[in-house]
Amino acid sequence: MTVKKICVLQITPHTPSPEHIKLFSDKENSDFYFVTHDKAHPDALKFCPNTKWAETRNILAELVPKKYDYYAFVDYDYVLRPQRELGPLEQILEDLEEFNPAVMTYYPGKGLNTPYATDTVYRESRDASCLPFAHAGFKIIHRDLMRWFFPLTVRFGGGSEACHLFNILEIPFLKNAVCSHKMIYDNGVTDDDSPHNQDGAWNKYRMDDMWRWIRPAFKKTTLIDKFVTPNLVMANLMHQYTEHDDSELVKRVFVELFRTNSIAPEKALKDKKYWDLDKISNFFDLSHPRFLNLSLPFEERTKTIEEETKSLIEDYLKQLTFKDFNKLDNPWFDIVKTINSKIIANRDREVSIDECIDIYQKIEANENPSLFHHSCKIDTSLVEFLKDKRVAFVGPAPYLSGLKKGDLIDSYDVVVRIQHTINSEEDCGSRTDIVQSCLNSNYGPPLVQHLQNLKKELRPKFILCNDQPSALKPNGTWALVDEIYDDVFKELEIPFVHLKNIDNTWDRWALYWQIYPKAHIENFGNRTYVKHTANFNSGYGALNYLLRYPLKELAVFGMDFYKTALPQTNEEKYNAEYIKTYGDERSHLGPSSLLHDQISQMTHCKNVLFQDERFNLDSPVIDLLNADNLNIRIKRFKMLPKFKHEIRP
Repeated sequence: MTVKKICVLQITPHTPSPEHIKLFSDKENSDFYFVTHDKAHPDALKFCPNTKWAETRNILAELVPKKYDYYAFVDYDYVLRPQRELGPLEQILEDLEEFNPAVMTYYPGKGLNTPYATDTVYRESRDASCLPFAHAGFKIIHRDLMRWFFPLTVRFGGGSEACHLFNILEIPFLKNAVCSHKMIYDNGVTDDDSPHNQDGAWNKYRMDDMWRWIRPAFKKTTLIDKFVTPNLVMANLMHQYTEHDDSELVKRVFVELFRTNSIAPEKALKDKKYWDLDKISNFFDLSHPRFLNLSLPFEERTKTIEEETKSLIEDYLKQLTFKDFNKLDNPWFDIVKTINSKIIANRDREVSIDECIDIYQKIEANENPSLFHHSCKIDTSLVEFLKDKRVAFVGPAPYLSGLKKGDLIDSYDVVVRIQHTINSEEDCGSRTDIVQSCLNSNYGPPLVQHLQNLKKELRPKFILCNDQPSALKPNGTWALVDEIYDDVFKELEIPFVHLKNIDNTWDRWALYWQIYPKAHIENFGNRTYVKHTANFNSGYGALNYLLRYPLKELAVFGMDFYKTALPQTNEEKYNAEYIKTYGDERSHLGPSSLLHDQISQMTHCKNVLFQDERFNLDSPVIDLLNADNLNIRIKRFKMLPKFKHEIRP
């Protein structure tokens, strides 16, 4: 039961607007609450340092007492200018009484980046309008819909894209989304340091990714696609795309429709119930991850998974087999669907795919038989060769230069190298017993040429490849590694070990879904980005594959996940000999400037491989993986959606 009509909620650096306190605090029909983010305040609901805009609004929405008809989010620097005889609060109360809206805002004025702000003719032509995609800085939300809009998404950074998604979620209620022209609000302060003002390209990329994520759930795409310009190719920081995937399209369409058709807001009955899932489901597929646990109160949707529920999830995941993962299409959808059906019976909140993957990777390895390095295919000859051996695995990372670890590496029973190049025997050792290669068009031919020039007794004992595609055919399909290299290595009399099965499946698929790489960009400021593709490196795959064998130790040198994927030059990624042999990035067939997803591989390494007592990563790399900053990056990564849900055969 509500006590007062409205509460005003505010985010402020350290002190709320004195004018807003005077207008709204402790009134007969109004209360005022706020949080701070730069400095604590004794009257604040909470001090929220180091939070994004959406995160802070979520905190407000969670902590505010749930006893009001309406919840008004008003930026601290907004100046309210009533255009009639009433004061700001009285005008708000009058408009709420007249319309009983789902959402309400006021007419934008000075400092707001919208053509409506200067359109005085339109403003003065009516008392109220439906204004789709109004600025999110001033929104008054009906109590029924707080659970619909909150929590705001923070998956993509918690800035403009969260505002944009709020407005997309407003679409089912647009005829009851009122913009009153009886008051204007001005933006008193423009924050030039905010992300969308600092880096427009980054902001557009995050907006587009958000739309790419929610678009499959939006059931009115047929309508908006009618407005698409044919053959128009657009681009953001990550990829090219058509206008269908332009995040601004949905805004342009609905603004145009409501403006040209002069659609006026409807006045709802006092007992109007806006929480109508049947109506909402006409606009959105509620099985989408955005709507997970929609029926639960806010605080229950965001709570930590209970231990009893976690044990239930672990028990189910332990029963999975390797075949459950060794598929072309994403197996996690069905796995999590089954888990959530069990959780619902247990009366707890449902869990996401990323939460399940995190639990899966952290299960004690000896209780998790479906892991790739427990169950993938093995080569009997390689079993005999590696049994009880101490194995050194050497990659091309340049940090080894000057460390003089060559003698240590050569002291191991077996030396495995990524490709065949040796930058310095003093730093990297001189022996090569096994060559690991992805055998694509760049790396395969130089390796073969090198092997052909070696005397038979100097050739490696095995060629190891955990990849699948090798070269693109003229017809657009892929030639696989076995097609191209089986006969080549047979002629060279070198055993070729790969992951293809008799039934033409490839065990690499299971490792892909257990690592769960995602295409994404990391922003390091000053327009410096690192781009990750939705794949993992064959070198990291080899570590997992070698642990399938009964070796005594696997010591890893010269593999630092490209210095944990921090911004760097090509020379900082690879040693000089590697670049000399395979080319500079962006050169023809040279290494790509895009990295395979390092964050997912580092997460998997920390959660899974670190559990294996045989696995010894070089100490400088362990320090990198345990850095606090990397843990923050991993936390951000886990919130990102995955768009690639199939593997090319």
